[in-house]
Amino acid sequence: MELDPDYTFVQLVPRHYMGIEHKDTQHYFRKWGLQGNISIQDFCFNQPFQPYNKYHLAEKFFKDQKVVCSLLLKQGDSWVNKGIKAASVQVTPVPCTVLNTSFFDKLLDPANKIVRDSGLINKQCDTYVDGFTISDKLRGMLLDEECDQYNLYSAKEREEFIFRIFEMLILGGALCQYEDELKPYLDVTKKIYKELVRVRKQEESCDLSIGTTVLQVVAKDSQGEAFFPANPGHRQNIGFLLIDGSGRQITTLLHQFGSFHW
Repeated sequence: MELDPDYTFVQLVPRHYMGIEHKDTQHYFRKWGLQGNISIQDFCFNQPFQPYNKYHLAEKFFKDQKVVCSLLLKQGDSWVNKGIKAASVQVTPVPCTVLNTSFFDKLLDPANKIVRDSGLINKQCDTYVDGFTISDKLRGMLLDEECDQYNLYSAKEREEFIFRIFEMLILGGALCQYEDELKPYLDVTKKIYKELVRVRKQEESCDLSIGTTVLQVVAKDSQGEAFFPANPGHRQNIGFLLIDGSGRQITTLLHQFGSFHW
């Protein structure tokens, strides 16, 4: 019987994500209420990784003492280390297969009525879903099952990691100024996705594929209280683990909606 790998972890020196840290990206993060609410950290691990080990690796990660002493969590307006060791970890695999932004071509086609020929997003009368104001067809496509555009993307496509990033940007934070054009959302989505996801080339065929395993996770403490992310019932509180098996690296991506002065 094969034993599960005994994974241990070490935090890496903070990496410069040039596209994410770029002034244009940060400008939009401020505008969309995301700046200061996203944390990205990088770790390495000591054993080979196979996709079937993903649940085990995620559990070991949040129970590892070096991770416990390094992981940043949101407290008020700051990111701090709370030293919380997970008692349980819920893991949901996230498909990550998209190789280029042609995935979003359906949004750019005026026939689908998300945008006009000019690229401007079509407006609509305000409606409200899950605490979000829907004032245009783009947000209607994301949130409103009664919207004509809701089925533009299948349930499977909506699960894709690139779609999850796209949705996170559009819905934004507590103080979100929406865009009138689609292009900024697509540009920033592309930058984040490109920096967080590793593309590999098959040696024999030269075909491209994604080499990153993506997991959505909810880690809870011994009291059953979620901390990664906190308050996971809110649509915009999201925690991901991105696993690069060949490089034995794991990246955390955590977004907490607004601040905790609720």
